[in-house]
Amino acid sequence: MKPLLSAIIPALNEAENLAVLLPVLGRQLQQLVGEQYEVIVVEGASTDATDEVARNLGAQVVHQIERGYGGALLAGFAAAQGDWIVTLDADLSHEPGFIADLWAARETADVLIASRYVKGGRAEMPLYRLVLSRILNVVFTLGLSLPLKDISSGFRLYRGEVVKTMPLVGRDFDVLEEILVRASVTGKKIKEMPFTYKPRVTGHSHAKLARFAIAYIKTFWRLWKLRHGQSVQR
Repeated sequence: MKPLLSAIIPALNEAENLAVLLPVLGRQLQQLVGEQYEVIVVEGASTDATDEVARNLGAQVVHQIERGYGGALLAGFAAAQGDWIVTLDADLSHEPGFIADLWAARETADVLIASRYVKGGRAEMPLYRLVLSRILNVVFTLGLSLPLKDISSGFRLYRGEVVKTMPLVGRDFDVLEEILVRASVTGKKIKEMPFTYKPRVTGHSHAKLARFAIAYIKTFWRLWKLRHGQSVQR
């Protein structure tokens, strides 16, 4: 039976967190769509038992070929069979229960964002990360004329046909902004829903701030050209 909903979880050395997340996620998806779901863990050359834990708990494991968070999403989108695709982090910062809210609103938009910065949303994170995140979002939303508040949230529900055909260039976390720009310029509807972001439970973040900043500086110019109809080369 073709799944109605695919869940994609990029994971690098997340065995401990996946052991907690996957059973909870499975129960949530079961409540929403019965047996019409699949869970895809995109494995990024982990050195712990991420692969084994994911398989033992019923997830499909896909090994990414291209680098970074963007490469993980590409691999997940290529493998996903669902009409709808939800993406969430493996570190328990994205509460699986919120998928029900996204799912209930699915017919109102092509891309739904679990947003930390719209009214009613909240981000529980270290101050320096919160400040950097808010600056990033303000600069990008204003500079790219996107009427959104949280364009760097990776907790999203997509209409499958929207992202599976996107010619994505970004290979770091900047792919999140690229998806929204490409969706916007092709007339897709994007909606934000208030969400509370929780801190990672175990392990450490794989986002490197220096690389993160450089990627976003390069990305802004590329996306500005895309937003304004100019040719964009990889």
